Amino acid sequence: MRNPGQFLFLAAVPFVFSWAGNATPPERTPTLAYDAGAAEPRAARATSVSELDSSERAMTNQEEPYRGDEQQCEGQEEKEKARAPQLVARAPGVSVPDAKTLLSAVSFLNRGKSAAENVEVTSVRMAGGTLTTSLPASLGTIAVDGGAFLESDFSGGPFRHGAPYSLFLEGKYSTGEEPKRACHFRFRVVLRVPPAAPGSGRLKIVTIKPGRVKGGKYLPRPPKFDSEVNQSEWTVPKGPYVAGKPTPTYTSVEKAHLGDPPAIIFLANQSLNVTGANLIAEPSGSANAGGIIFASANSLAAYSTNNGGSFTQLNPTAIFPNDAVGFCCDQIVQYAPSIDRFIWLLQGGGGVRLAVASPAQIQSSGGTAWTYWNLTPPLFGFSGGFDYPDLSIGNQFLYMSWNVSGPGRGHVVMRTSLAGLQAGGTITLGFTNPADSLMAWFAHLVQNTGNEIFWAGHNNTSSMRVFSLAESSNTYFWRDVSVTLWTNGGFTSLTPDNQNWLGMVSAVGTWMAGGTRSGNHVWFAWTAGLDHNFKQAHVNMVDLDRSNNFQVAQQVQIWNNDYAFGYPALTTNRCTGEVGLSLEYGGNGNYENHVVGFWGDFIVYITTASDTGTGRFGDYVTLRQAVPTISNPGNLFNAFGYGITGGKADIHRVLFGRPAAVCKRTPPPPPEPCICDDGFVANVRLGSEACIHICRAHERPRPQP
Repeated sequence: MRNPGQFLFLAAVPFVFSWAGNATPPERTPTLAYDAGAAEPRAARATSVSELDSSERAMTNQEEPYRGDEQQCEGQEEKEKARAPQLVARAPGVSVPDAKTLLSAVSFLNRGKSAAENVEVTSVRMAGGTLTTSLPASLGTIAVDGGAFLESDFSGGPFRHGAPYSLFLEGKYSTGEEPKRACHFRFRVVLRVPPAAPGSGRLKIVTIKPGRVKGGKYLPRPPKFDSEVNQSEWTVPKGPYVAGKPTPTYTSVEKAHLGDPPAIIFLANQSLNVTGANLIAEPSGSANAGGIIFASANSLAAYSTNNGGSFTQLNPTAIFPNDAVGFCCDQIVQYAPSIDRFIWLLQGGGGVRLAVASPAQIQSSGGTAWTYWNLTPPLFGFSGGFDYPDLSIGNQFLYMSWNVSGPGRGHVVMRTSLAGLQAGGTITLGFTNPADSLMAWFAHLVQNTGNEIFWAGHNNTSSMRVFSLAESSNTYFWRDVSVTLWTNGGFTSLTPDNQNWLGMVSAVGTWMAGGTRSGNHVWFAWTAGLDHNFKQAHVNMVDLDRSNNFQVAQQVQIWNNDYAFGYPALTTNRCTGEVGLSLEYGGNGNYENHVVGFWGDFIVYITTASDTGTGRFGDYVTLRQAVPTISNPGNLFNAFGYGITGGKADIHRVLFGRPAAVCKRTPPPPPEPCICDDGFVANVRLGSEACIHICRAHERPRPQP
């Protein structure tokens, strides 16, 4: 997802108060929690008029005359401007708990060449709303490539769902270099209120023909980033107070040992031993039951044919052509046992590439033979870039998601049939409207999702919006769920060499980093900041009961007051239904390291041995169910995480789980039926040669433009 050459330092400014009933809200003085060690999305900027959709432009024309964004410094000479601060305001988040209350959060970034000192917001205005928080709001010093969150709320309205509102911000600062100058700024940020909940939308449909590669014949080239990579478009507002009981038991860490610690076994902890992996490694991977492993790490990939005994490194730019998609960074890998295919999703500067190969093809071709489909913005009618992809496998469908920038920006989720992928021909893609789930920016899909996919985002820090799409339907639904109030800030966690390894979380705020389904329970997890209950950043998890209208069954935390936890990935154990964990820990005298375990054990196991800190760790780790075998019939996981050793990323594959004895020897479930991409149901098994043959005959030709 991220360009390692770009950095941002952001702090959270709690500047919002919400209340219930008719009580008069007291004024609240903003406070500052500044973090000077975070990292940043590149190319941050304020929203321009050219990016607004028709309703936003109409709204703009009806409001008070606006002279444009402005920054001026008194007495500043021309030669000083080249090294002056340059503030922008962007990535607004907005929540409407009721028709008379609007909560907002905006990121202030410094894209200049020197620090902006004593930054103060002196005026916050919005047509139709009365600011109910006190001014001025002090944002402190914003360093180069740094920033802060400004949160404000309004009464008035009625505030309408789906409507845009202009937020007018004015303030002042002084330059950080001599001669110091007094400066002022004026910004307008467009707040787009999300659709009302509960709500629903219909999938749109497109088709796409495949391409094929073999041999790794292309000249290697450096990754190419477009202007949309690394940008956040949603800052989570602070929500109304919702009470809850924090998890009383802390989680400790212990070094993982091959063999059998109490109730958990480790069968492998293998370094991929790759070279050139950047420190934003983002490891992903999966394995079949025959010893074939395929893994990725931001700008590279690797495979093993001997169950991880050794890995062969691959350069994606040598495997695929330098076409409209290209290649830049994020990669996600899954293995679908029902069709015996590895599935590889690669982010490029012009879209994403979806590729599939059988384990036999990977072994025989040296990892270079793939059938692929180029998924570009014009295919879906989008005009902005793609970023931060993810994958999840259901019973009949593969699910994909990523951020979509530009007009109508948001988070898109799409699906295509597994049978169609196995057939390797034209596939049909059903996809959501990205703007419906803008608050789900950066969100990961729920894993082990079965007959229904789920994803979620934060409306505010005490409300989440949960989306669902059943495999039997072309309509997706959403609803809001109240959760215990948590903190989107306080993400400083320093390594022994004084690096804030949670820099990325501090930069853009948190997001839904992990999710899994266990029966009728759907789990979501994210990194939360320190507060009066927790002295370190920690992982917040919520368990929703699908059979009871997504009511909260429990909300729990993975925490320890001596170090921080973050970047959670979740997956369900096939045998026990327990939630497995793959995440990172560190800070307060500890280097960042990968850890794994089970929720409820209150201990996680260290799999790496970092000796170097970084202020730009991330942006995800991975956990997959291991394919059942006779000796291990569903009790194991494959985890992919990393540490930093000798200044280099050390990526690990970890095979762990419960002892096989926990698995009840029950007859296997009946095989999934074969459903082709056009919906035709064949009375043969999904994954069989007959299924492949039948579905090839049911390919849909791509409509001509």
